[in-house]
Amino acid sequence: MAPSTFEDWQIRTSCCRDDIIDATSTKQRGGNPLRPPQNSEPQLSNRKPAVSRNETAGSLAENYRKETQIARLVAFILVCASFYFRNSFQMCIDILWEHLRLQPYFCSAYFESVYVTVVYGLIIVLYPYAMHYISYLSRFKVKDDVTYVHQTVLGILKDAVVYLAPLFFADSIIQKKYSGVPVDEWAIRSKQWIQTTRALPVESPNFLTMCFHVFGSVIVFDALFFVVHFTLHKNAFLYRHVHALHHRHGAMHAHVTNQLTVVERGAIVVAANYSLKLFSAHPLTRLVFVVVFLWMLVDNHTGYDMPWSPHRLAPAGLMGGPAAHHAHHVNGAKHYQPFFTYLDTCLERWDARKSVGISKGK
Repeated sequence: MAPSTFEDWQIRTSCCRDDIIDATSTKQRGGNPLRPPQNSEPQLSNRKPAVSRNETAGSLAENYRKETQIARLVAFILVCASFYFRNSFQMCIDILWEHLRLQPYFCSAYFESVYVTVVYGLIIVLYPYAMHYISYLSRFKVKDDVTYVHQTVLGILKDAVVYLAPLFFADSIIQKKYSGVPVDEWAIRSKQWIQTTRALPVESPNFLTMCFHVFGSVIVFDALFFVVHFTLHKNAFLYRHVHALHHRHGAMHAHVTNQLTVVERGAIVVAANYSLKLFSAHPLTRLVFVVVFLWMLVDNHTGYDMPWSPHRLAPAGLMGGPAAHHAHHVNGAKHYQPFFTYLDTCLERWDARKSVGISKGK
């Protein structure tokens, strides 16, 4: 059951920060790559953290309280306004879809892959950059060593090519099937060896349905990637050859988000697409999902615990946020869910019960 009070949230934040402090007090500190202990894979911690071993955690959480309340109020107003003006939003969606579905570039089979790359490029450059150079926001750092790492244009282009190459290949041979497209159209396109265009539905998505599908897809992805992420950490071979690269860094920074092997990146793409497929998401819904999804991923790796981050807008303890993910990168254990916490909580309780059972058996 998720904590429902601000004090419960303070305790959870304290535990996340304590994990970071305990781990960074070792030789891993001092600019050396943060990676799990040698000769062993990351294991779940069995110790029960004290309520507040880190005195600064409580004070920092108290400093966040005003900003968090303001952010929640603004988010609540926006949600209410969106519902109240849903007909106006629907009208805009109808107009936008009627325009987009007739554009040659939008009908291209490669549009979504390019769109994801462009959106990620904008978020990874603008969002962390603003955090780093607006001095007021430095108070929200999870750790003082969190920084902004500049990346050259050549480096960004190289990452884009590495990311797009396998996606373009998949786009060319896999037919994109969207709900609302006649089955006859799929039958015709299935005979084509190379897919250069995609068949789009005529109808635009419903505004409220779009919101539900985006939210639902994020929840499904979170659960799917928890399984993948946990497996990568518990299997020594997979960790060493697939996931270890993501943990090889010094201070936490946003570009760690895309510090992935091809296999791991492919797993994320497949999990995200399956999540959207499960809800038969409209192509326009998929575009909105990409923005929300990528922002949440980058936000988790910035090392900034911002008042408007999703985990602060949600009820206390329901989502992990940058503090929890930073703790995971430091000690290599716990906090396997990218966004939420319920599966991690269940896993920790199961591990604790198993440990108690082993102790009683001795």
